Amino acid sequence: MSRRWAVAALLSAAVVAGGVANAIDDRYVASGWHTVERGEEGADVRVANFQVHVHGAVTSTRLEDGDVVTSPGAFVVVDLSYATTDAWDSPEEVVLIDGAGREFGEPSGFGSAARAWEAGPDIWSRGTLLFEVSADAVDDLTLEFRPQSPDARLPSAVLRVPLTVTAATEPLTVGRARILAEGER
Repeated sequence: MSRRWAVAALLSAAVVAGGVANAIDDRYVASGWHTVERGEEGADVRVANFQVHVHGAVTSTRLEDGDVVTSPGAFVVVDLSYATTDAWDSPEEVVLIDGAGREFGEPSGFGSAARAWEAGPDIWSRGTLLFEVSADAVDDLTLEFRPQSPDARLPSAVLRVPLTVTAATEPLTVGRARILAEGER
């Protein structure tokens, strides 16, 4: 009989220890918090191990991609430059967020020129990123630069830069990133 009590006590202790571990994980470890750095177009802003400079954004319903491609919404090309502070790296993700909180990522199928690129320590590269957004989102867009993908288990930092998007009548083009001379952005 005392052996049954011992097994029951061990099982109870395991259940209680599991509950305490889950409570600690929910309250302290799995916080999901992230720091939001705020920036503005035309200024250098540091977020995590990146230095970022947003030059501007242009929109059109047409994109030059070998042939002219038309969007039912709008294409947005964001011109930016960035470098790292410590080692070669590329951002995990760059998205556009509209006033309603909808996120727009880089569309697939347009080649590597439309994607985020690798940058080096104090080696600035400038290029353009392509996004396809809803037509009603163009007037209220913010670029969110994510050095690491937000993870509910780890703290992180993101950069948000409100965009002034200008309209173009001609088809947009996307260029590959190029390394800039010292002091250029």
